[in-house]
Amino acid sequence: MSSIKQAVVTIVYGKVTEELDQTFITFSRNPFLQLHAFVIGDKLPDKQLPQITYHLRPPDPSFSHPLRDADFRRWIFIDEIDVDYALVVDGKDVLCLGDLPELPTLLRGAAVGGCVEHNGGRPIIGQQYTSNYINGGVTFWNVRDSYPIRQEILARGKTRFRNPADDQVALNEVINTRYYDQLCILPCQYNYRAYLNIKQRGWPTVTHLDGIKIYHNYTCLNEARKLMHIKDKATLPPLKLDTGPIPSSQQKWRQLRYRLNPLATD
Repeated sequence: MSSIKQAVVTIVYGKVTEELDQTFITFSRNPFLQLHAFVIGDKLPDKQLPQITYHLRPPDPSFSHPLRDADFRRWIFIDEIDVDYALVVDGKDVLCLGDLPELPTLLRGAAVGGCVEHNGGRPIIGQQYTSNYINGGVTFWNVRDSYPIRQEILARGKTRFRNPADDQVALNEVINTRYYDQLCILPCQYNYRAYLNIKQRGWPTVTHLDGIKIYHNYTCLNEARKLMHIKDKATLPPLKLDTGPIPSSQQKWRQLRYRLNPLATD
């Protein structure tokens, strides 16, 4: 796919502009991806990495909050660079841990791709409910085909302030109501949100990141960086073999045990 231009893009402001060597630079392991960082502010960072092309853009006060300004405009900035496909990621809390397939392969002909958020079943305006609530921190785009989708998301963001992070709300309202047939839902390995070796109420905790391509959890970035080697795929342990039919009393105990510990193999 050497003739297809592909990029990974982030939009940052404030102190995060000086910290891309901790997060965004990890995507440079994929030689087919150009790295572009859009900086919202009045100057480029003092520490600029040679692997990244930097773009300076002024703030847009019509979004009422700097987070909304960055998060809504990130999906429009990709039209300003000469690429066919773009992966757009948060600059503060996303690591690339594994080699990625090229973006057209991941999208499989769709205009937009993403991973379902940890709590994927949510009410949304329009469709009223979706079980495919996409996390907005890592999104994949066919730049040409997704243009009307991204324009509609931007227009919805400019229409009304709901909260400083309502870009994800607008993204899901537009895509899951009007463009679901142009959506490719990717495995969670491409936007992994679990906590690593840290307990957090309401979230899963894992002990390894084997098989993970993109990790997205600010709290656990340091834990993730400690991992010396990550396997391409996680190991699937075998289940302990039943030697015969299981009596009903044992079946009930097994069901209870599985509910209490779904990771048990014996």
